[in-house]
Amino acid sequence: MIVIVGAGLAGLACATRLEQAGADWLLLESSEKPGGRVATEITSDGYLLDRGFQVLLDSYPTARELLDLQALKPGYFCSGALLAGGHGLEVLLNPLMHPAGILRDLATRSFSLTQKLALGLYGAARLLAGGDGDGEVGHTALEELRRHGLGGDILEGFLRPFFAGVFLDNDLGTDASVLRNDFRKFAFGRALLPAEGMGAIPRQLAALLPLSRQRYESPVAELLRSGERVTGIRLASGETVSCKALILGTEEPVSRRLLGLHAGRSWSQVTTLYFTGVDPLYEGGYLVLPAGRERLVRHFADLTNVVPSYAPRGRRLLTATVLDCGNGIDAELNRRASQEISAIFPGFVSWEFLKRVDVPEALPSQRPGFLADQPTRLQGCNLWLAGDQVARASIDSALASGLRAADELLATLS
Repeated sequence: MIVIVGAGLAGLACATRLEQAGADWLLLESSEKPGGRVATEITSDGYLLDRGFQVLLDSYPTARELLDLQALKPGYFCSGALLAGGHGLEVLLNPLMHPAGILRDLATRSFSLTQKLALGLYGAARLLAGGDGDGEVGHTALEELRRHGLGGDILEGFLRPFFAGVFLDNDLGTDASVLRNDFRKFAFGRALLPAEGMGAIPRQLAALLPLSRQRYESPVAELLRSGERVTGIRLASGETVSCKALILGTEEPVSRRLLGLHAGRSWSQVTTLYFTGVDPLYEGGYLVLPAGRERLVRHFADLTNVVPSYAPRGRRLLTATVLDCGNGIDAELNRRASQEISAIFPGFVSWEFLKRVDVPEALPSQRPGFLADQPTRLQGCNLWLAGDQVARASIDSALASGLRAADELLATLS
């Protein structure tokens, strides 16, 4: 039997491939439900609170292969952003998705015509280059942008607040290869939210698999070995499960502990603040990008503009992403966040704080050299790793890594 440890997106994708191949497999998960970091809490009042601000792009090829996007009943963000800077509120649209908005983009006062042309040239270069491969560039995203004339106002008013929220890295110290790949995916895709929250994604994948092969609340304590081979695993309960091969789709710190490896890479943390109100702040499914490097709130969005079901009838739900909350107490953090948002939308003063969600290990470091810091995919002759511990940190990369691990395993068995 093949054992998969971890029912995150990578583990679920791996199980899907093994089930398609008719293999004998078992999926073990320590928590009570699938999804890992892709999860949604449903409050007693009916709010849907994702574990951090996350979206799914319909340009993700593996997601399109494995998921029934329409069954998720998605709501789509506008492909662009609402810029909140020194020139007031201005809409910036992706010309590939909203060609009618090109004239509006050219009239945007937040940055100069020269910078707009530089952004267009950089975008064209990324599209013409196609996929940027799996390698690193060796310099940071910030260096990449500045090399292409994308510093100054366009950096602080658009690129930093947008991509810092994607990378969870306000310094944009992430390797430029990640910027190139994400730039292309956002250019060609639309960001969506499922009607039942991001947790609907792993639920859909798990529902397509035999329930008898999925075991939850079954944390793994130890790997059992004979030489270089893994022969089984021991659960925290003391139960042992034998296996012919093993795939670890666990988070990197857990995998390293089970494998006896050193601590490894640093991780980025993120705090999401949820607020609720009655009156809308703005129209349209936009992500709001406050200009400036030193902002507490890196970006925010009224999720009910995108998916009304994220809040109970008559209420609205706003998510605010904070990358560095410091050591301040909750009340001070909420006050500062509310102050920043109210400075942009004065009507926000009537909104109420709902909940704080901390994700201490949200994304692994992807700074230059990160690929060398990743553990190798094959650990011994019958043990594979899957997930963002051996791939880029994105939903699609996690899914693809699960398929890749299953395909490599099946190839050895055949």
